[in-house]
Amino acid sequence: MDDHSDDLDDGHPSSPRRFPMLPALSVARSTLSEWAKFTAVGRSIVAIGRKPQGSTGEDDGRVLIYDTKEAKLLPSPRIPQGLEYGYEAAMAVGQRLYFLESVSGLHSLHRDQVHPGGEYRYMYHGALHCLHAADPPDVDVDVEGPGYKLWSWSTDDRLLGVPFRANTITGHAVHAPPVSVAVHHDIYVSALVDTVMPKGVTFSFSTASGKWTRHGYWQLPVVGHAHYDDQLGAWLGLHYGEGSINSRRLVDGHLCAGNIASAPPEWKVGTEKLFHREEDMEAGWRNFDAKLVPMAPGEGGSEYCLMERLRPEGDVRESFGDGDKWLLRLTAFRVERGQDGLPVVTARRPVRCYKMSRYNKYFDAQAFWL
Repeated sequence: MDDHSDDLDDGHPSSPRRFPMLPALSVARSTLSEWAKFTAVGRSIVAIGRKPQGSTGEDDGRVLIYDTKEAKLLPSPRIPQGLEYGYEAAMAVGQRLYFLESVSGLHSLHRDQVHPGGEYRYMYHGALHCLHAADPPDVDVDVEGPGYKLWSWSTDDRLLGVPFRANTITGHAVHAPPVSVAVHHDIYVSALVDTVMPKGVTFSFSTASGKWTRHGYWQLPVVGHAHYDDQLGAWLGLHYGEGSINSRRLVDGHLCAGNIASAPPEWKVGTEKLFHREEDMEAGWRNFDAKLVPMAPGEGGSEYCLMERLRPEGDVRESFGDGDKWLLRLTAFRVERGQDGLPVVTARRPVRCYKMSRYNKYFDAQAFWL
């Protein structure tokens, strides 16, 4: 996204380009399974392959760690039981990567038990997992030997069990002080507490005390990850669409900013739309998903990239296989505080639109900045 030398188009779906570079790494489906997800922490990309439900194979759930600076795979510690069934969200804080495990049935407590890290007498299936990366060494690491010791999974029992259904998470964020000040932080999660008559609730988890705290029966007004922006002095995310507060939500194209400990009415929703579903549909495309990615996070900037995937309108088979029938659209911009504290998009760069194929309906495209 920092390369301004190539010929930019107007980002219109009618004039997409091909990706300019070969992949940094290609991973076979047999290595990570169809449900693989990718995320990043520090300078490394972490890939986790989910074990299919009902599978009894020992090698179906895996984790791969790719060091982007050394351009090599590192030996990875064995994936924790439960996380091998996948995760709903991943959040990086410094050299720690937290995963909210999907519902696996492996981590739960009975109603007559008290969770060791909190006051709730009934915890749902699921768990938090923490993958910790030591500070990168100043010298080359032998990945056959010492490199293995750089990564480890938390064994803290206080992470097991969550006061919500992990597969109903709608939004999440992290409240983290400067790493030089403290290593403890709070993880905020919004989810549904009932799938029949959905009711939203927001909790936070303290990595210092190991306790869950309920903040109220409301949800963060974002879809997915809300990112802290120190120049805005607020968390920024993609606003949920109208009428989707009590379900798995879709974004409406607006940005919203606020305090993750505050209910939605206290958040500010921007007036400008980053994309227009109606115009895309008129052009024959349907917006499949969107993700907001902070560029150079932690360096005091307010620059972001919006990643969108679009599929042909009316294609019920979702265009599987080769053919470059899907589109990937990238938009970079800055965000500032406007009138009444509203998030305002500025310094918007020309949009880039790329052709892409989709081979697997389970794969969820991820984007992150390194």
